[in-house]
This record gives sequence, C-alpha cells and structure tokens, in this order.
Amino acid sequence: DIEFNVPLPKEFSIPHFTQLNTSQSHAVESVLQRPLSLIQGPPGTGKTVTSATIIYHLSKLHKDRILVCAPSNVAVDHLASKLRDLGLKVVRVTAKSREDVESSVSDLALHKLVRRSSTGQLRKLLKLKEDVGELSAKDTKTFVKLVKKAESEILKKADVVCCTCVGAGDKRLDTKFRTVLIDESTQASEPECLIPIVKGAKQIILVGDHQQLGPVILERKAGDAGLKQSLFERLISLGHIPIRLEVQYRMNPHLSELPSNMFYEGSLQNGVTIEQ
Repeated sequence: DIEFNVPLPKEFSIPHFTQLNTSQSHAVESVLQRPLSLIQGPPGTGKTVTSATIIYHLSKLHKDRILVCAPSNVAVDHLASKLRDLGLKVVRVTAKSREDVESSVSDLALHKLVRRSSTGQLRKLLKLKEDVGELSAKDTKTFVKLVKKAESEILKKADVVCCTCVGAGDKRLDTKFRTVLIDESTQASEPECLIPIVKGAKQIILVGDHQQLGPVILERKAGDAGLKQSLFERLISLGHIPIRLEVQYRMNPHLSELPSNMFYEGSLQNGVTIEQ
C-alpha cells in the first residue's frame, strides 16, 4: 500500500464540467495518491468523466505528459474529445494506415498538427508531395527528417498523448511516460495492456469493468491458454481491490436492479428516477 505524498486539490470536480458524485470524487482522490489503481465502472456510472477528471488533476499536479490509451479507436477518440473540452493540450496519435479516416477528433491528430504547424522547407515539401504525389529520393530523406523533428516538438508540448494500446508501441512515442491511464482496460488482452505500461510508467490507472465484455480472442486455444484474462482481472485475482463507481445514470431503476444484484452485490445506486 504505497501512497504518494501529493498536494490534493480542495475540490475534485472541475468548474464548468460535470460535477462528480461521492463515489467518483473518492475514486479521483484515491487514484492521485497511488502508483496502481483499478477503477471499476458498471454501465452508466461515469467512467469517462471520472477518467477525464483524473487526467486533468494529474496533469496539473505533475506538469508531465500523460499517456492515455484504450483498446479501440472509438474509445480513445471519445476520451480525447472530453480532455480537449477540459482545455488540455491533447495530441491523438493514429496509425499511419488510419490517417485518412475521419473521426470526431481529427483536428487533434498528430499528422494534421504537423501539417498545420509546418513552415519553410517542410511546408514546401508537403505541398510538393500533395501536388506531384511523390518526392525524389533526396527530398524524401529531408522530408522524413523534418517531419520527425516536427512530430517530436508537438509531442513534447502536449499535456496528454492519446492512442490505442497497440498504438503505444509506435516509433514516434519513443519517450518515457510517467503516468498511463488505460480506459476500457477489461476489453484489452493482457499483452495489449502491457505495451503502454512498459514506457516507463510510475503511476498506472486501469479503468474498466470485468463484469462486462472481456477481450475478444478469436483463437480458441489462445483464449483457453489464458489470453482471455485481462490485466485488470489478473490484478484482482492477485488481491487488488478495485474502486467501484456506484451511481448509475443510464437506465431505469427497475432495470438497474438486476445487474446490481447479480454482478455488483446490490451496491448500484440510481442517479436517475423512473420518471426521468
């Protein structure tokens, strides 16, 4: 039970952003002080809001870049847009093969930021590449060098870098990240979760819910051999107790009664009434 000695904010809710309930505030407070935290969020309990609040406070506390991952692109984009709303400098690193795919946070994508901030020779080469289609061998060499330099400058200035768990292995992210948060971590296989963690993490936050959908492993032998178990579940089996978010805002209280009793020892409370 290691605890960091950090100055805690007086108020965990962020002004002009969703106000936290008691269990969310408790989760944020606990996470800021520990090297390893598991947050279990049953459906509709505000996992994303809690994660965004934690990242905001960590960013202000340590003035250090934070690596934020999730197994799927959709989940990463969702969290990235919340963080942008909080006024943090977010850079979204996408796979080269997905650079043309439009998303809700396209304007935060690293390749777009490089293009927007380009000046001088890099701008000329980008224009030439667009017009002609390809560059000469000599130009390509210069181009690659300049892009690399621009990328590393943009990444250095970011508060938060967002990518998928597998995307964290990207060559462009060859720096250390003190803090790593993995959202939907119960849907990622264990090796997938380890990719962002081995980037020098000193503080790890895993958010998910092992009572919901687990990792999708298509190869049955691999699943039976243990790949179906997420890192979140392994840590629980080793005796880590997850912090549970307990107030749900998504379903009619009549509906939430069943999952509450079946999966959460009856601890789910309702933040909405039947009329709402």
